[in-house]
Amino acid sequence: MSRRFALLAVVLASSAYSISLAQTAKQPKVAPGPNEPDWVVVLRDNYGLSMYGDLKNPVEKSAVEVPGLFRKAGPGPVTFVPEIALGLETVNRGGWYRPGADASKPDKQTLWTYKAKNTTEDVKTGANMPPKLHEGAKTSFDPGDAPFGLWVSNDGLAESDVYSEPKVVKAVNPRLAKQPYKLMIYPYRDKATGKIKPHSYLLGWEYSTNDDFQDIVARVDNVELVEKP
Repeated sequence: MSRRFALLAVVLASSAYSISLAQTAKQPKVAPGPNEPDWVVVLRDNYGLSMYGDLKNPVEKSAVEVPGLFRKAGPGPVTFVPEIALGLETVNRGGWYRPGADASKPDKQTLWTYKAKNTTEDVKTGANMPPKLHEGAKTSFDPGDAPFGLWVSNDGLAESDVYSEPKVVKAVNPRLAKQPYKLMIYPYRDKATGKIKPHSYLLGWEYSTNDDFQDIVARVDNVELVEKP
């Protein structure tokens, strides 16, 4: 291959790589966290992930068409655990749901609650993480073989429930209906080995309206993302 064509190949490959990491035209913009580490920084420094290059549920056409259900990947329970708390320091809640007959009727189950807020220094050093769950909390459940979704909320906000399916957020939460995409999903990279962990996902939740997507950073294990609704 001539030097000219080799250089052209490098340029084209570089351009394709840049495009693959770019935000889609319909993707909601991620805002910097107020006096908190930005989502792009949390992903890069704590998990070795690219905010858009590794995103598993991008908005291609419209938010309500984005899939947000999971299916159990193998024997044993599913686990859903918060790892970083950067949202409001009022009670945070998390759980799972079975899709209802329509989007406005999810069958919601609560798993855990906590009241904590990590600092930028915590995120850098790993101190005070994960947040301490309240007594009686559960982090595992068995949804059976059917698809299911996840949800979080905060007691400091009216109409605070957000769901992994944007169409459910739009149907049940008037406060967030205008922009119902409130969860960014990524493969989970093991911090010790640097390798992607099979059947595990990192979840960046937003229950407010500033869209910094790190109100609750959580992990779900023993699942596969259902990529088609």
